Amino acid sequence: MVILWSLLGSLVSLHEALEDLDPSTKFLYTPHTITGLLIGVVVLIYFSRAFNPPDTSPDPLQAERVAYFNIKHGITAGCLVFLGYSLMQGPTTSMVRPHPALWRIIHGMIVIYLLALSFLLFQDVGNARHLLKHLYPELGVDLAERAYGGDCRLYIEGQGINWPVIKATLFDEFVVAHTVGWWCKALVIRDWALLWVLSIGFELMELTFQHMLPNFNECWWDSWILDVAVCNLLGIYAGMKTVRWFGSRTYDWSGLSQQKTVMDKAKRSLLQFSPHSWDDFDWHLTSSPLRCIQCLFPVALILLMEVNAFFLKYVLWIPPLNPLNTYRLILLFLGALPATKEYYEFIDSEESDIFNKLGPFAWLATAVALAETLLCIKFGAGMFPEPRPRRVLWAWGCSGALFVSFMAVWAVRIRQREQRRKAKLT
Repeated sequence: MVILWSLLGSLVSLHEALEDLDPSTKFLYTPHTITGLLIGVVVLIYFSRAFNPPDTSPDPLQAERVAYFNIKHGITAGCLVFLGYSLMQGPTTSMVRPHPALWRIIHGMIVIYLLALSFLLFQDVGNARHLLKHLYPELGVDLAERAYGGDCRLYIEGQGINWPVIKATLFDEFVVAHTVGWWCKALVIRDWALLWVLSIGFELMELTFQHMLPNFNECWWDSWILDVAVCNLLGIYAGMKTVRWFGSRTYDWSGLSQQKTVMDKAKRSLLQFSPHSWDDFDWHLTSSPLRCIQCLFPVALILLMEVNAFFLKYVLWIPPLNPLNTYRLILLFLGALPATKEYYEFIDSEESDIFNKLGPFAWLATAVALAETLLCIKFGAGMFPEPRPRRVLWAWGCSGALFVSFMAVWAVRIRQREQRRKAKLT
């Protein structure tokens, strides 16, 4: 009875929501699942030639080419069908701009990426590299990793300032991308403290794995001055300014039919690509040991994904400028926006809420990070023979012990404070 009443309430709410929609764009927000299904079937019939199959060639070489063509296009069609399903029936999140359907498609794309990672996990590294050549023929070639710490001298005795090294570092093509990346992270995390933990944490990851990846071997001034004090600071500052600007705006979502002039209609159309509303995340990092660990979890997940990016490039021989790296970053950033909001609502919800669960984007982000890590471990076996430096083991061992001790003391003091408070009340 309760379930039927809930369903009835949902239908009433949906009807009321549709009644409030602007008449000129109402058709964009009403369900068209049957129409979409019929269109999809017609498209499949046309491109698959279901009623007019091609003749089989007697030439074995030609038949092999046709088979390869069919497999390639069959996989593409399967992905597009799944994206069509996600568009029509995928989970709806709180993200409504520019349209909920966009976020359902992004959800479907992340699922496809997770499936691709799972498929690669059952291949060997040679087959995985060969498969990527079907996407970009220039792949599958061993790459020379660039080491940034070859010459760290800022001043050369008798020659003056070491301008060639400084210019090569400052005008590297990834400096701007680095700053933009931290602007994106600020839009996702929206908290100064956690962003700086993430910023320093990544530099520590570089120090931890620089014996494995030459790309992590940077000069001290490159890591701590150019990266942390300049690029990270500029990106975080610009991102937090953007967060404050979105948070201080007054949102007026009057419909297109309510706009008087063509210019007003154009402005309203552009506003469709801005957030419907903006929530600041008050993480309460220092409220309790449990809350602190919960807040550090997304930081650890982002660090894991960033380290995975470098290891995946290394083991799969993907150049830094290859579009696969860009597509991955864009997809994970778009998924991180709703994922972080879902995770924040998950840890901030009431414990008594029995229906509380991790949202689909947050669940997918965790699954993708773990799948990428397994891929790096499997494909990286035997590629890093150099033993881990003892100083790294000692540093992380001592840091872990101090962190656990601090959390234990913090928890004990909170418990003692609660006991004293209860004793005063009694």
